[in-house]
Order: sequence, then C-alpha cells, then structure tokens
Amino acid sequence: MQKFHSKIDWWVLGFLIAMTGLLVQLLLTMYAKGTMVEYPEHTTVYLLTIAVMWWPVLNTRYSIQNDILTIRCMFFKWVIPLSTIQQISKTNNSISSPALSLDRLQIRYLKDGKAKQILVSPRNPQLFCQAVQRQNAQI
Repeated sequence: MQKFHSKIDWWVLGFLIAMTGLLVQLLLTMYAKGTMVEYPEHTTVYLLTIAVMWWPVLNTRYSIQNDILTIRCMFFKWVIPLSTIQQISKTNNSISSPALSLDRLQIRYLKDGKAKQILVSPRNPQLFCQAVQRQNAQI
C-alpha cells in the first residue's frame, strides 16, 4: 500500500494557527476570570472547534492498494477503482474537495457509467501519478 498525505498551503496553516490561537486565548481568559465552570458549554464549543479545524490536517490522505484509490478526509471516504480513472490533470480550481492546497490534481473517473471528478493535492504529485499509472497504464 502506498500512502500520500495532502500538501498544505502556507495560508491554510496560517489561518488554522491564528484561529487556534484566538480560541486558546478565549479559553485562557475564561480560565483567568473563573468562568469556565460557569459556562462549560462555551469551553466545550471552543475545544470542539479546535479539534474540527485540525482534523482535516491530520486526516486527509490518499492511498493506493489492490488497484483501488482510497481518499479520506475527516469522516468522508471515496473509493475509486484505478481502472475507472480516465484522466489526471493539474488544476488550481478552488472548489471544495479533499485537498488542503490549491496545487491540485483533478482526477476524472467513471462511476456507474457517469463521469465524475475529484480534486486531490498530494505532497508529491509526480510520485502519486506514477503510482496510479503503474496500476492503470492508460492514463
């Protein structure tokens, strides 16, 4: 099995660090004022927000095993047989996708006879494309 983690753009990481810092500052202020006990729902929401923001960074990955490309992001999972992939091309499309960078690869494939596409951003796109092409030389 080959695993590829998502590339992370500097501005995505900067946004996550800034938002985490803001929420931690709010938690520290609540702790200093002694209001954490008084408002436990706020503490819970802040901590859950931090966890949900960092979840894609820790979880977004692409794996190739047994002629299957599996894409995971948070609680989402895409399973794409490599034989159904029609084309892989570079793109900077900002549409929502399991990719943490705008340096993306567009994967066009067939599912139930319909053309589909998904965008991914592996850290090493050349190695990712080579791994897919080893399994499906028609790409």
